[in-house]
Amino acid sequence: CLFGEQYTKAQMALFQLMRDQGIICDPALSRSAQPIYLPNVPPDRRDVNGDPLFYHGVRHVGDGFLDVQRSKIWDIVEFNEQQEIIAQKKAELAAADRARERAQKREQFGTDADPIDVFNERHSVADMLLKYGYEQQGRSPHYRSPYQTSGSYATKDFGTHWVSLSSSDANAGVGMAKGGDLTYCFGDAFDLYAHFEHGGDMKKAVREYGAEIRPSQANIVRDSFAEFDTVPDEPAESEPKADDLQNGPTEGGPTVINGQTSQLKLHRTFDVASAQPVLKSSYLVKGWLGRSQMSVVYGPSNVGKSFFCLDMAFSIAANGEWFGSRVRGGTVLYLATEGGNAFRNRVYALRKQRGVSDVPLVVRPSPIDLLRAEVDMPALGELCKEVTETYGEIAMIVVDTLSRAMAGGIENGPEDMTRLIGNLDVLRDLTGAHIMVVHHSGKDTAAGARGHSSLRAATDTEIELEVEGEGLRIARTTKQRDMEPKPPLGFKLDVHELGQDEDGDPVTTCTIKLADEDDMHEVNVKRPKGANQAVVVEAFRQLRAEGAGEPNPGGVGWPEVGTYWIIDERDLRTHARGKLTDKANPDSAYSSAMQSMIGSGYMQRNNGYVWITAREGRAG
Repeated sequence: CLFGEQYTKAQMALFQLMRDQGIICDPALSRSAQPIYLPNVPPDRRDVNGDPLFYHGVRHVGDGFLDVQRSKIWDIVEFNEQQEIIAQKKAELAAADRARERAQKREQFGTDADPIDVFNERHSVADMLLKYGYEQQGRSPHYRSPYQTSGSYATKDFGTHWVSLSSSDANAGVGMAKGGDLTYCFGDAFDLYAHFEHGGDMKKAVREYGAEIRPSQANIVRDSFAEFDTVPDEPAESEPKADDLQNGPTEGGPTVINGQTSQLKLHRTFDVASAQPVLKSSYLVKGWLGRSQMSVVYGPSNVGKSFFCLDMAFSIAANGEWFGSRVRGGTVLYLATEGGNAFRNRVYALRKQRGVSDVPLVVRPSPIDLLRAEVDMPALGELCKEVTETYGEIAMIVVDTLSRAMAGGIENGPEDMTRLIGNLDVLRDLTGAHIMVVHHSGKDTAAGARGHSSLRAATDTEIELEVEGEGLRIARTTKQRDMEPKPPLGFKLDVHELGQDEDGDPVTTCTIKLADEDDMHEVNVKRPKGANQAVVVEAFRQLRAEGAGEPNPGGVGWPEVGTYWIIDERDLRTHARGKLTDKANPDSAYSSAMQSMIGSGYMQRNNGYVWITAREGRAG
């Protein structure tokens, strides 16, 4: 039996033999597990048993079973595999030679960046193959070229380079083919760019991409980018003298080295004497998010992560303050990988709550794979381009949630997590947007966000959401790389009824609302700990239920008149002692418990009376 890639190779070899005999086969049949639907057969073309007549077969010679691995088909498979190995080795040698040549030119012409290297760092081979119409075979590294007339997937992605065994590609001039051998060709991501964008003109491709990554400036007299993989330009008639240039490094200007300057040496440097404070902050939401950075918002299930992030996204898109924090906003693209139509209801509720509708917040409510760059990244790049053209520059992209965006990847594994982070970096480089990732906390919430530590290392801002008390949520900044973090923010979920479904039941969703001072005070009050403290609190509650005590008076040492319920401490001590009789010294146990709760702020004492400062101690 043959499986997977072996089956495909054998089928393509068989199709090659059939093509030599003038029979063209459907390339779809080369895919393993490809369903084949047979046509309906009318009754007059069936035998007495109901079986189709023209599906019957008669064996004339042989055993009726083809052993593929002992046939001519397998000879072709092995030959093709050997050709692939040879082509790969030649490609690797040629790539190494090419890298050495470019390194020599960098040294010769005093340049410190290579547009080809920069391009290959920013663009994967897989992305470029898909961009230029190569058809991928499932999720394998094999592709079918747009130039091919056969059904084979003759191009293979090796990560740093590609190799094509298609003579059609070689004859079309894609990549490199050495020594006139046009049975295969090879190259890197830049070779694909040069062929499809610039007709194979490598010099033009290098010039144009060089200008793109480092725009020309008025004091540049040479095009240094043309020095890579091409013949260097003739020197200018008159090079600028050192005296004509600024003496010494200045921010924003050229750095003069040995009286020479070039486009590739325009480093922004400064020394101690020339250092000046940078007073303009680069924030998206002041104290929370920085522009073109990465953030992770995490917390347990049902804490309200999506409501929190969507509310912040709406404020950024509306370019309005977010709970008192200034915003420098712009278009927001929200990748809602889970939630589906629920996000339509949430955005609708936000629109009604804020009273504005002309807001460039664009939601994509469907799953996405950001782990495998070849799957959804090209389409996402096109979406970003469309959003930018329609609504303006994207200020933030929200990925909600990381788990769904990993599409089955291993969160705890360094390989998958770093690959995802790399793809998010590509997305950030492509758009210049802040990338916000919505994530879950682990089983041990004290350990932070779930998954490999490389996520936290790559993150500029980390925001943890927790549930505190009855319905109160707290957002805390647990990491802030470049800004002074804001104090914890308390919020609650505000339920909105949008209408009724077909059964007459209410359809609801939520937005978030800022918690009031009492809510935040409740969070800061430390709760009783230990059995003795619990006994004293229970004694207080029982006495109050029986009518003991009264609202507090006013004056020195008291809160605002009538705010809390106070009880005579002598009554509380007597009642609590009766519940502490199992202790060796009930008086000592009571005193120790009261001292701890007063020290933590949970209870207070004045003029022989005590009260609970938390919400349950209120008089109302």
